[in-house]
Amino acid sequence: MAVNHLIEWNASCVDEQLTQLNVTPLEGYRPFDYLLYSDTLPRRNDGRISDRILNRYQHLYDGGWWCSGIDILTGKDDVWGCFKPVHPRIIGEHNKIIKYEHPPQTPTGIFALRVSKTIWERIAQRYDLTLSEKDIKPDQSDLGFWEWAIAHREIPLCITEGAKKAGALLTAGYVAIALPGIHGGYRVPRNEWGKRKGISRLIPQLEKLATPKREVYIVFDQDSKPNTIKAVNTAIKQTGYLLTKNGCSVHIVTWNSHFGKGVDDLILSHSPVAFDHAYETAISLAAWQALSFNRLTFSANIQVNQRYLSDLAIPQTAKLIGIKSPKGTGKTQFIEQIVQQAQKQGQSVLVISHRIRLVEALCQRFGLKYLQEKDPKSSPEQNPGYGLCIDSLHPGSRANFNAENWSDSIVIIDEIEQVLWHGLNSDTCRHQRVAILKSLKSLMQNVIGGQGKVVIADADLSDISIDYLLALAGVPQTPFIIHNEWKPQTEEAWSVSSYSGNTPKQLVKDLEQHIAEGGKPFVCLSAQKLASQWGTCTLETYFKTQFPNLKILRIDSESLADPTHPAYGCINQLNSTLKNYDIVLASPCIETGVSIDIKGHLTSVWGIAQGIQGENSVRQALGRIRENLPRYLWVATHGFNQVGNGSVSMATLLNCNHRLTRLNIRLLQQSDFASLDDLEMGFQAESLLCWAKMAVRFNASMSRYRESILTALKSEGHQILEVPLEKSPSQAHSTSNSKQNQNNKNSLRPSLSEMISAVRDQNYQAECQAISQAITIGDRQYQALQKKLLKTTPERRSQRKYELTLKYGIPITSDLIEKDDRGWYDQLRIQYFLTLGRPYLSHRDAAIAHRLIEQGQGNIFVPDFNRSQLGAMIGILELLGIPALIQNPQRELKNTDTDLQKITDIALRDRLAIKSIMGIGLAKNSSPIVVIRRFLDKIGYSLECLRLERHQKKRIRVYRIVEPDDGRLEVFQKWLACEPQSPGQLPPQTEQSLNAITTINSGKAEFQQLCFQF
Repeated sequence: MAVNHLIEWNASCVDEQLTQLNVTPLEGYRPFDYLLYSDTLPRRNDGRISDRILNRYQHLYDGGWWCSGIDILTGKDDVWGCFKPVHPRIIGEHNKIIKYEHPPQTPTGIFALRVSKTIWERIAQRYDLTLSEKDIKPDQSDLGFWEWAIAHREIPLCITEGAKKAGALLTAGYVAIALPGIHGGYRVPRNEWGKRKGISRLIPQLEKLATPKREVYIVFDQDSKPNTIKAVNTAIKQTGYLLTKNGCSVHIVTWNSHFGKGVDDLILSHSPVAFDHAYETAISLAAWQALSFNRLTFSANIQVNQRYLSDLAIPQTAKLIGIKSPKGTGKTQFIEQIVQQAQKQGQSVLVISHRIRLVEALCQRFGLKYLQEKDPKSSPEQNPGYGLCIDSLHPGSRANFNAENWSDSIVIIDEIEQVLWHGLNSDTCRHQRVAILKSLKSLMQNVIGGQGKVVIADADLSDISIDYLLALAGVPQTPFIIHNEWKPQTEEAWSVSSYSGNTPKQLVKDLEQHIAEGGKPFVCLSAQKLASQWGTCTLETYFKTQFPNLKILRIDSESLADPTHPAYGCINQLNSTLKNYDIVLASPCIETGVSIDIKGHLTSVWGIAQGIQGENSVRQALGRIRENLPRYLWVATHGFNQVGNGSVSMATLLNCNHRLTRLNIRLLQQSDFASLDDLEMGFQAESLLCWAKMAVRFNASMSRYRESILTALKSEGHQILEVPLEKSPSQAHSTSNSKQNQNNKNSLRPSLSEMISAVRDQNYQAECQAISQAITIGDRQYQALQKKLLKTTPERRSQRKYELTLKYGIPITSDLIEKDDRGWYDQLRIQYFLTLGRPYLSHRDAAIAHRLIEQGQGNIFVPDFNRSQLGAMIGILELLGIPALIQNPQRELKNTDTDLQKITDIALRDRLAIKSIMGIGLAKNSSPIVVIRRFLDKIGYSLECLRLERHQKKRIRVYRIVEPDDGRLEVFQKWLACEPQSPGQLPPQTEQSLNAITTINSGKAEFQQLCFQF
């Protein structure tokens, strides 16, 4: 027995001396002495344990091992522990095996194992601590280790489940305790009938360890069973919440379950270095909760493991059918069968998507008409249905949509996760969002509550979408889930070469070499704009110059909508079209809903993800090519986009939105805004909740963009190969004179980045010039263009020129277009309402609020409402004294200035409010100059360093504000002239002198320290 338990613990990578300090082999009656000590156990009159209990534990006589550590509360040896019998008992109808026995009718504790001095020193070394003689107490069985660990709150604590795993972590040099089960870290008070009677609390032992400001890492198993995952997640949420409430900073350690289920398995199969990496990349509890929204925990009614979905029987009673199946496994073909069956039965079919090209492709496949083709006056009874974008899902659209007409129909929503996110957050839905959400709710109520069915599908289908649609329907309904768990085997898995580095230049260099060698790549890009260095337009021009004899097809929203471009109309015939091209450059416009099945023509798939798309969109784009070709991918480490204040905590995001809404309403009330009386603030709580879940999930993936995408690709079964980072010319060195001469010649040539930048700049400047010289159109022509989905390049340029004229009211030049692309309009708008237009700010916000309320028929969607208002933003800038600073640009600024320090104190105290309102993230230790620079940047101002001064033996930099010389005063003049006709409405039509500007600039403003109540 002694040998067996040492072998078992050694197999879990536990130090042998640690095992001997904490594990005792027992047999015969001895296990009873360790386990059955509770005074509450039923006993006979002579004090002996009752026969019923003894019979239950008869298997203990065969022996096993006992493990216990230190009682954290007393510092003495713990009497509580666990016993692993050689022959475990089996209980219940399902023959559940009880592997570990704990003392019955005794409060559970934790495993705080004794360590040797060697392990203690290893742990101290990890955290750069030195053991003193006072720390080591030979009279204690743990040598005083746990007393030392509690005292050093700067040492992180790992919490795992199971004593052997704690032993493995201690052996690896981490302070770790183990719980007897995933829920063992807290207790839920219950009455004698088992009903909850109070709030959950940490167990006393864990509460003593969880001191404020201590970092805690939860290291639970990486299970694969849905029910187990759900239970583990619940335990992590509850334990993590209670630890956070205690003042701890909680992180969740995860790893690929293929590397091992438990942390001891991970260390055994991939060495302690593998855990070191998992530990270093652990995410915060809030981020983990956000990413957990990716999971699907609904039980599957049909669970298969098939390369392609086959005919599956769906009961007639199923109302909401969810299909989760990997990309390229025939989801659309399976849905096509459902559509055909519905059409045979005379049911209408409604297809909803978020991209025009996707819904067009689906409609062609299903034999339906797209919205643009159908007669808007026709009803479902007159046709088999149609498809439309969710943007048109409202009565005021061309579809004249009425949800009541679809109660007996089949509703198809492919790529449901992206469709809902588009409906809840996209700019294109903003003006009609309330109407769209009302129609969506009415549709779910009529279809699910009627005789119809809703079929949703997504490779990344999650609880969020299903919960949301059920909440909208308001009808008790159990979804029918089809879950295909297929993953590619080695021969079918993608080989994804992952490029690191801060830019994709190494990937583009390899791509160019691949083309030169005769390769025919399909390239997935994040952007199409000419201003983008790595967008479709720039790379198209660059490759045309490098390979003038090759045929290149650029597929993006502009080329697809331009009847004069070769890409026009190619979506429905990609398989035949692509065969005519050597290089294909695609933007995110075809990231979903398109299946490219050609084989033997394309040789590779390349991707550049700059942090604009969601992480699932990047994976979708890579999967458009069904052939198993080599993939090459560069992903930015962090994404650019974020929702709201960028929070990964749903509670924080919703709370900040609620507080900002109340603030905006208070500001509107000050302007006597009458429409507030009829305003309904609680519009569709279920939609706001779904928006928040998807928003924090999006924010969490953006904060770990590269890691999120690569991890998801791994979980899909693909192989990730790291491409070694190429050394720069300055790093490369050769002692050979010939090589040195060659390097000197190469140094005279422009680098790849320089050549790409030159192409981009040339293209961009030519486009700006073309827009400025485009035909000037009138209001009617503009309105007609707005309604056109397909526009030629000249039409698109004329539309842009008209919109710029509306925004600025001055002659349109190339310089103006460049400034507008760099965000000039937002900078000017803020400064205008901060200074000259300040008297008109309330009119502006009230007018926009009135329009939103009118469009929503008395309802507003809170995120849209908050984004539309400027009052809070201007209020913050005034509170911080920014107007006074920009009125005195000659003033010298230093970090030691008293008023700047006061400004900084206010800004840092209200960092969350500033992030929510201004979109400015401030570090806790930001200096006054850094804070001022961040706020000045919002209006296009900057700081220049004048000189260095010495102050009390410290070097102090002296700065001065730099006023932008960009012609903004002319724009302000136009805007101000328009105010008497339409207060707060920016498109100006008349001229006026600069007298008002001079008057306001001559006024004095003082900085006041206020409390911004957010």
